[in-house]
Amino acid sequence: MITEAQKISIGQRLAVGFDGFTIPEEYRELIRRYKVGNAILFRRNVQSFSQLKALCANIRELILSETGHEPFIMIDEECGTVSRLAHVAAPTPCALAIGATEDPENAYQIGRLIGQELRAVGLNLNLAPVLDCLTHPATAIGNRCFASEPEKVARFGAAYLRGLQETGVFACAKHFPGHGDTAVDSHLALPIADKPVEAIQNTELVSFQAAIDAGILGVMSSHVVYPSLDPEHVPATLSRPIMTGWLREKMGFRGLILSDAIEMNAVKDMFGIPEGTRRALAAGSDVALICHSAVDASLACEHLYEALQTGGLDLEETEWHYRHILDMKKLLLPPAGDEAMFGSPAQKALAAEIMKKSLCVAYAPQGRPLPAVDGQTLFLGLNAAAVTRASDNIALDAAKECAQVFHARRIHLDDPLPENVRTTVVFLDRNPELEKAVSTANRLASTGADVIAVSMNVPMCLQGLDPTIWQIEAWQYDRLALTPLMEMLKNGK
Repeated sequence: MITEAQKISIGQRLAVGFDGFTIPEEYRELIRRYKVGNAILFRRNVQSFSQLKALCANIRELILSETGHEPFIMIDEECGTVSRLAHVAAPTPCALAIGATEDPENAYQIGRLIGQELRAVGLNLNLAPVLDCLTHPATAIGNRCFASEPEKVARFGAAYLRGLQETGVFACAKHFPGHGDTAVDSHLALPIADKPVEAIQNTELVSFQAAIDAGILGVMSSHVVYPSLDPEHVPATLSRPIMTGWLREKMGFRGLILSDAIEMNAVKDMFGIPEGTRRALAAGSDVALICHSAVDASLACEHLYEALQTGGLDLEETEWHYRHILDMKKLLLPPAGDEAMFGSPAQKALAAEIMKKSLCVAYAPQGRPLPAVDGQTLFLGLNAAAVTRASDNIALDAAKECAQVFHARRIHLDDPLPENVRTTVVFLDRNPELEKAVSTANRLASTGADVIAVSMNVPMCLQGLDPTIWQIEAWQYDRLALTPLMEMLKNGK
């Protein structure tokens, strides 16, 4: 029989999400019955400053009254592509754009800005920064990385986490030991990073060790198999040799370990959510994330109760993790509650200025200036597309918006190409039609037209272009990047 005290200790090791702008009754019942001690929010929970502040206050009151302990109320507010607040607060440049400025101070400023916004509404743990290295051209992590070079990721990540934690919000580095060298999105399937230990130590682990040395309070696991770190071929989240042996013992991390979402296919397809949750906790995670369903969380709790009674979870270790979580929660600060620190004009201006600094002409044929862009210019290319399920869908058609601003013509990739085109701007994104867009740009260049190709994502989008084509790196597909891009096109530089 599970005691009330054991329910509370197990509940502290879970963070659960829900749909809606207010707490649904099934979630209230989950907290009451299973004493779940932490919450995770997404864009689906965010409507406005006042709504979000009230929601966080209500979550805090509910969990505190039912468990006797403060909750972690967490969110993925990385910056740029993965942002749950950009529609109501300050849109921010993505990590790759920040890295492109070559100034870690910009990472510090964005981390601090985000921390101010989270603290203002009562969120106290941010599932950021991403410390993966952009080493695989097809990685789903993409522009969420600061850079490809481990040392650069380490510098920018440390600056970001310092800015964030100075505001009183926990930072959580992810996705340990790394998700940047895989072509598979762990939301969809199981990625494998088959590389020797020495290569992992010299690449993936560099930024995480730097973050640990800089005092980061949280680390999130990845659902990536690392055979050289654990020959059992299970995702790192479920691997005791990785999460305890490497992260805790070899790298000396003493903070809070969180799992990535257990309902992602990389774990769910192998073990199911209840058993995946148990394995994550047994491997060494302090807190496992179940992001979408109170029903799934209820089933997981029942499974954990059984495991506690049958030896599938060690009683002594469970008590250690419970005490460790409570010790970490002693560092929590109360919400600041200041709307002036949530999407203020100054915050938006700061983010826009850093975004502007990141844009660059990556390649110019024979060093020539950008060709004139005016009402005679043709705009075409790809619409914004979410390349990972971590991203929220963005409805934006850069070609259409630019055509309206320049009073020019916009065509689609499947439209016949007009004759005698003088200048064309082609927008590229990590989209299933990227190859077609690159081919269209090359065909236009072969007619003698001046072609400007713009990557609204990673630099890899610019591969395969004819050497007569100008290349611009704009890093992310949103209006924060599109505004300075149009200014660049208008001014020719």
